[in-house]
Amino acid sequence: MPTNRQSLFTALTVLIAGIIFLFGFHNSVSPRVYAKFNPEEMIGFRHKPEKYASVGQGHLVNAEIWSYRDALIVRSELHYRIKGEPLFQGKMMERISSGVWYAAEIPTQPKGETSEYYITAIDSAGLPISIPENAPETQLPTVRWKSDLNLWVVLFHLVLLIGAGIYLMHALYYALLLVFGGLGDLAQKATASRAHAAIRWGWVIMLVGGVPLAIYITGSCFGQQEIWAPWPFGNSLNDSRTLYLLLFFGIMLLLRWDLFRFSPTRPTPPRFSNRTFGWLVLAGALFTLLSYAIPYTRVYR
Repeated sequence: MPTNRQSLFTALTVLIAGIIFLFGFHNSVSPRVYAKFNPEEMIGFRHKPEKYASVGQGHLVNAEIWSYRDALIVRSELHYRIKGEPLFQGKMMERISSGVWYAAEIPTQPKGETSEYYITAIDSAGLPISIPENAPETQLPTVRWKSDLNLWVVLFHLVLLIGAGIYLMHALYYALLLVFGGLGDLAQKATASRAHAAIRWGWVIMLVGGVPLAIYITGSCFGQQEIWAPWPFGNSLNDSRTLYLLLFFGIMLLLRWDLFRFSPTRPTPPRFSNRTFGWLVLAGALFTLLSYAIPYTRVYR
Protein backbone atom coordinates (compact mmCIF):
# COMPACT_ATOMS: atom_id res chain seq x y z
CA MET A 1 0.00 0.00 0.00
CA PRO A 2 1.54 3.35 -0.99
CA THR A 3 2.53 5.77 1.73
CA ASN A 4 1.40 9.38 1.86
CA ARG A 5 4.82 10.45 0.57
CA GLN A 6 4.62 8.08 -2.39
CA SER A 7 1.12 9.33 -3.19
CA LEU A 8 2.43 12.89 -3.10
CA PHE A 9 5.26 12.00 -5.48
CA THR A 10 2.80 10.29 -7.81
CA ALA A 11 0.60 13.39 -7.87
CA LEU A 12 3.64 15.61 -8.47
CA THR A 13 4.79 13.39 -11.35
CA VAL A 14 1.37 13.55 -12.97
CA LEU A 15 1.34 17.35 -12.54
CA ILE A 16 4.74 17.76 -14.20
CA ALA A 17 3.69 15.42 -17.02
CA GLY A 18 0.56 17.51 -17.54
CA ILE A 19 2.58 20.74 -17.67
CA ILE A 20 4.99 19.29 -20.25
CA PHE A 21 2.07 18.00 -22.34
CA LEU A 22 0.24 21.33 -22.21
CA PHE A 23 3.36 23.27 -23.21
CA GLY A 24 4.06 20.94 -26.11
CA PHE A 25 0.45 20.83 -27.27
CA HIS A 26 -0.05 24.59 -27.01
CA ASN A 27 3.15 25.43 -28.87
CA SER A 28 2.43 22.95 -31.64
CA VAL A 29 -1.20 23.91 -32.36
CA SER A 30 -1.31 27.61 -31.44
CA PRO A 31 0.11 29.73 -34.26
CA ARG A 32 1.12 33.31 -33.75
CA VAL A 33 -1.60 35.86 -34.43
CA TYR A 34 -0.90 39.44 -35.52
CA ALA A 35 -3.68 41.72 -34.31
CA LYS A 36 -4.48 45.28 -33.32
CA PHE A 37 -7.82 46.12 -31.72
CA ASN A 38 -7.07 49.57 -30.27
CA PRO A 39 -9.55 52.17 -31.63
CA GLU A 40 -7.02 54.94 -30.97
CA GLU A 41 -4.80 53.47 -33.71
CA MET A 42 -7.52 54.26 -36.31
CA ILE A 43 -6.92 51.06 -38.32
CA GLY A 44 -7.34 47.59 -36.86
CA PHE A 45 -6.27 44.23 -38.25
CA ARG A 46 -6.03 40.53 -37.53
CA HIS A 47 -3.95 37.96 -39.39
CA LYS A 48 -3.25 34.34 -38.42
CA PRO A 49 -0.38 32.87 -40.49
CA GLU A 50 -0.22 29.25 -41.58
CA LYS A 51 3.23 27.65 -41.44
CA TYR A 52 2.91 25.17 -44.30
CA ALA A 53 1.48 24.86 -47.80
CA SER A 54 1.21 21.83 -50.09
CA VAL A 55 3.54 21.53 -53.06
CA GLY A 56 1.74 22.31 -56.30
CA GLN A 57 -0.70 24.72 -54.66
CA GLY A 58 -0.48 28.43 -54.02
CA HIS A 59 -0.75 29.71 -50.47
CA LEU A 60 -3.74 31.95 -49.76
CA VAL A 61 -2.93 34.78 -47.35
CA ASN A 62 -5.93 36.51 -45.83
CA ALA A 63 -6.37 39.19 -43.20
CA GLU A 64 -9.08 41.26 -41.58
CA ILE A 65 -8.43 44.99 -41.98
CA TRP A 66 -10.85 47.70 -40.90
CA SER A 67 -11.03 51.38 -40.02
CA TYR A 68 -12.25 52.79 -36.71
CA ARG A 69 -13.30 56.07 -38.33
CA ASP A 70 -15.29 57.19 -41.35
CA ALA A 71 -12.70 55.97 -43.84
CA LEU A 72 -12.41 53.05 -46.21
CA ILE A 73 -9.52 50.70 -46.81
CA VAL A 74 -8.69 51.73 -50.37
CA ARG A 75 -5.60 49.61 -50.96
CA SER A 76 -4.22 46.41 -49.48
CA GLU A 77 -1.12 44.69 -50.85
CA LEU A 78 0.74 41.46 -50.17
CA HIS A 79 4.55 41.58 -50.37
CA TYR A 80 6.38 38.24 -50.56
CA ARG A 81 9.77 36.77 -51.44
CA ILE A 82 11.74 33.56 -51.16
CA LYS A 83 13.48 33.68 -47.81
CA GLY A 84 17.00 35.01 -48.28
CA GLU A 85 16.31 36.92 -51.49
CA PRO A 86 16.74 40.72 -51.39
CA LEU A 87 13.59 41.91 -53.20
CA PHE A 88 9.90 41.50 -52.46
CA GLN A 89 7.23 41.01 -55.08
CA GLY A 90 3.90 42.75 -54.66
CA LYS A 91 0.36 41.58 -55.33
CA MET A 92 -2.88 43.46 -54.73
CA MET A 93 -5.17 41.83 -52.18
CA GLU A 94 -8.79 41.46 -53.16
CA ARG A 95 -11.60 42.39 -50.85
CA ILE A 96 -13.79 39.40 -50.11
CA SER A 97 -17.47 40.26 -50.52
CA SER A 98 -18.41 43.47 -48.68
CA GLY A 99 -16.67 42.57 -45.43
CA VAL A 100 -13.30 43.40 -43.93
CA TRP A 101 -11.45 40.36 -45.30
CA TYR A 102 -8.69 40.78 -47.89
CA ALA A 103 -6.85 37.95 -49.63
CA ALA A 104 -4.07 37.25 -52.13
CA GLU A 105 -2.12 34.14 -53.10
CA ILE A 106 1.60 33.43 -52.95
CA PRO A 107 2.53 31.26 -55.97
CA THR A 108 3.55 27.68 -55.29
CA GLN A 109 7.22 26.96 -54.64
CA PRO A 110 9.41 23.82 -54.79
CA LYS A 111 9.33 21.35 -51.91
CA GLY A 112 11.22 22.64 -48.88
CA GLU A 113 11.30 26.26 -50.06
CA THR A 114 10.21 28.98 -47.63
CA SER A 115 8.52 32.27 -48.46
CA GLU A 116 8.23 35.21 -46.10
CA TYR A 117 5.72 37.99 -46.49
CA TYR A 118 4.01 41.01 -45.02
CA ILE A 119 0.87 43.04 -45.75
CA THR A 120 0.39 46.77 -46.20
CA ALA A 121 -2.84 48.75 -46.34
CA ILE A 122 -3.93 52.38 -46.56
CA ASP A 123 -7.28 54.00 -45.90
CA SER A 124 -9.06 56.80 -47.74
CA ALA A 125 -7.63 59.37 -45.31
CA GLY A 126 -4.08 58.34 -46.23
CA LEU A 127 -3.23 56.45 -43.03
CA PRO A 128 -0.97 53.42 -43.73
CA ILE A 129 -0.42 50.25 -41.69
CA SER A 130 1.70 47.14 -42.09
CA ILE A 131 1.20 43.57 -40.83
CA PRO A 132 3.25 42.79 -38.86
CA GLU A 133 4.01 46.25 -37.56
CA ASN A 134 7.36 47.73 -38.65
CA ALA A 135 7.56 45.29 -41.57
CA PRO A 136 9.74 44.47 -43.42
CA GLU A 137 12.40 45.32 -40.80
CA THR A 138 10.87 43.02 -38.17
CA GLN A 139 10.59 39.21 -38.12
CA LEU A 140 8.11 38.26 -40.85
CA PRO A 141 5.61 35.40 -41.06
CA THR A 142 6.73 32.52 -43.25
CA VAL A 143 5.18 29.62 -45.12
CA ARG A 144 7.05 26.49 -46.16
CA TRP A 145 6.05 24.15 -48.97
CA LYS A 146 5.84 20.46 -48.13
CA SER A 147 4.61 17.18 -49.55
CA ASP A 148 1.86 15.31 -47.78
CA LEU A 149 2.98 12.43 -45.56
CA ASN A 150 1.32 9.12 -44.80
CA LEU A 151 -0.82 9.62 -41.71
CA TRP A 152 0.20 6.26 -40.22
CA VAL A 153 3.86 7.27 -40.30
CA VAL A 154 3.06 10.47 -38.42
CA LEU A 155 0.99 8.58 -35.86
CA PHE A 156 3.77 6.03 -35.34
CA HIS A 157 6.24 8.88 -34.81
CA LEU A 158 3.97 10.53 -32.25
CA VAL A 159 3.31 7.25 -30.43
CA LEU A 160 7.05 6.66 -30.06
CA LEU A 161 7.70 10.14 -28.67
CA ILE A 162 4.74 9.90 -26.29
CA GLY A 163 6.03 6.51 -25.17
CA ALA A 164 9.44 8.04 -24.45
CA GLY A 165 7.70 10.72 -22.39
CA ILE A 166 5.81 8.09 -20.38
CA TYR A 167 9.05 6.32 -19.52
CA LEU A 168 10.53 9.66 -18.47
CA MET A 169 7.59 10.20 -16.13
CA HIS A 170 8.24 6.80 -14.55
CA ALA A 171 11.88 7.76 -14.06
CA LEU A 172 10.80 11.09 -12.57
CA TYR A 173 8.67 9.31 -9.98
CA TYR A 174 11.59 7.12 -8.94
CA ALA A 175 13.88 10.17 -8.87
CA LEU A 176 11.54 11.93 -6.45
CA LEU A 177 11.70 8.88 -4.21
CA LEU A 178 15.50 8.87 -4.41
CA VAL A 179 15.88 12.54 -3.56
CA PHE A 180 13.08 13.12 -1.07
CA GLY A 181 11.86 9.65 -0.07
CA GLY A 182 14.27 8.98 2.79
CA LEU A 183 15.02 5.46 1.51
CA GLY A 184 17.62 3.13 2.95
CA ASP A 185 20.71 2.13 0.99
CA LEU A 186 19.28 -1.08 -0.45
CA ALA A 187 15.94 0.52 -1.33
CA GLN A 188 17.78 3.45 -2.91
CA LYS A 189 19.79 1.15 -5.15
CA ALA A 190 16.69 -0.81 -6.21
CA THR A 191 14.81 2.43 -6.94
CA ALA A 192 17.76 3.88 -8.86
CA SER A 193 17.88 0.68 -10.94
CA ARG A 194 14.20 1.11 -11.81
CA ALA A 195 14.79 4.75 -12.77
CA HIS A 196 17.75 3.68 -14.91
CA ALA A 197 15.62 1.07 -16.70
CA ALA A 198 12.84 3.59 -17.37
CA ILE A 199 15.27 6.14 -18.80
CA ARG A 200 17.02 3.43 -20.82
CA TRP A 201 13.85 2.30 -22.56
CA GLY A 202 12.71 5.88 -23.05
CA TRP A 203 16.09 6.76 -24.55
CA VAL A 204 15.92 3.89 -27.06
CA ILE A 205 12.37 4.82 -28.10
CA MET A 206 13.29 8.50 -28.44
CA LEU A 207 16.35 7.59 -30.49
CA VAL A 208 14.25 5.59 -32.96
CA GLY A 209 11.41 8.09 -33.16
CA GLY A 210 13.51 11.24 -32.99
CA VAL A 211 16.40 10.47 -35.35
CA PRO A 212 15.90 7.95 -38.21
CA LEU A 213 12.12 8.28 -38.30
CA ALA A 214 12.27 12.07 -37.95
CA ILE A 215 14.87 12.21 -40.75
CA TYR A 216 12.58 10.15 -42.98
CA ILE A 217 9.59 12.39 -42.19
CA THR A 218 11.52 15.62 -42.77
CA GLY A 219 13.07 14.34 -45.99
CA SER A 220 9.72 13.15 -47.32
CA CYS A 221 7.98 16.42 -46.48
CA PHE A 222 10.64 19.00 -47.30
CA GLY A 223 13.26 17.28 -49.45
CA GLN A 224 16.82 16.34 -48.63
CA GLN A 225 17.95 19.80 -47.50
CA GLU A 226 18.46 20.08 -43.75
CA ILE A 227 16.89 16.71 -42.98
CA TRP A 228 18.91 16.65 -39.74
CA ALA A 229 19.71 20.16 -38.61
CA PRO A 230 20.24 20.51 -34.86
CA TRP A 231 22.07 23.53 -33.50
CA PRO A 232 24.90 24.43 -34.20
CA PHE A 233 24.69 22.56 -37.53
CA GLY A 234 21.25 23.96 -38.33
CA ASN A 235 18.31 25.79 -36.79
CA SER A 236 15.67 23.12 -36.22
CA LEU A 237 14.04 23.28 -32.80
CA ASN A 238 12.84 19.68 -32.98
CA ASP A 239 16.22 18.26 -34.01
CA SER A 240 18.10 20.34 -31.42
CA ARG A 241 15.77 19.28 -28.64
CA THR A 242 16.06 15.62 -29.61
CA LEU A 243 19.86 15.68 -29.92
CA TYR A 244 20.58 17.35 -26.59
CA LEU A 245 18.02 15.35 -24.64
CA LEU A 246 19.55 12.16 -26.05
CA LEU A 247 23.04 13.34 -25.14
CA PHE A 248 22.06 14.36 -21.61
CA PHE A 249 20.24 11.15 -20.73
CA GLY A 250 22.68 8.97 -22.67
CA ILE A 251 25.70 10.27 -20.73
CA MET A 252 23.80 9.86 -17.48
CA LEU A 253 22.97 6.23 -18.34
CA LEU A 254 26.59 5.44 -19.19
CA LEU A 255 27.93 7.01 -16.00
CA ARG A 256 25.69 4.73 -13.93
CA TRP A 257 25.86 1.61 -16.09
CA ASP A 258 26.25 -0.38 -12.88
CA LEU A 259 22.47 0.08 -12.48
CA PHE A 260 21.77 -1.88 -15.67
CA ARG A 261 21.10 -4.94 -13.56
CA PHE A 262 20.20 -4.60 -9.92
CA SER A 263 22.47 -6.53 -7.58
CA PRO A 264 22.40 -5.74 -3.85
CA THR A 265 25.82 -7.33 -3.33
CA ARG A 266 27.76 -5.95 -6.31
CA PRO A 267 31.01 -4.50 -4.90
CA THR A 268 31.76 -2.04 -7.73
CA PRO A 269 31.50 1.50 -6.33
CA PRO A 270 29.36 3.86 -8.45
CA ARG A 271 30.75 7.05 -9.97
CA PHE A 272 28.22 9.06 -7.97
CA SER A 273 25.52 8.31 -5.44
CA ASN A 274 22.01 7.12 -6.17
CA ARG A 275 20.66 10.35 -4.73
CA THR A 276 22.81 12.34 -7.16
CA PHE A 277 21.44 10.14 -9.94
CA GLY A 278 17.95 11.14 -8.80
CA TRP A 279 18.90 14.82 -8.96
CA LEU A 280 20.19 14.32 -12.51
CA VAL A 281 16.88 12.75 -13.53
CA LEU A 282 15.06 15.75 -12.05
CA ALA A 283 17.40 18.07 -13.98
CA GLY A 284 16.65 16.12 -17.17
CA ALA A 285 12.91 16.47 -16.57
CA LEU A 286 13.37 20.23 -16.08
CA PHE A 287 15.48 20.38 -19.24
CA THR A 288 12.68 18.61 -21.12
CA LEU A 289 10.06 20.98 -19.72
CA LEU A 290 12.06 24.07 -20.68
CA SER A 291 12.76 22.77 -24.18
CA TYR A 292 9.07 22.19 -24.82
CA ALA A 293 8.27 25.65 -23.45
CA ILE A 294 10.08 27.29 -26.39
CA PRO A 295 7.39 28.63 -28.74
CA TYR A 296 7.53 27.15 -32.23
CA THR A 297 6.75 30.58 -33.66
CA ARG A 298 10.14 31.87 -32.47
CA VAL A 299 12.18 29.13 -34.08
CA TYR A 300 12.51 28.44 -37.79
CA ARG A 301 11.01 25.11 -38.86
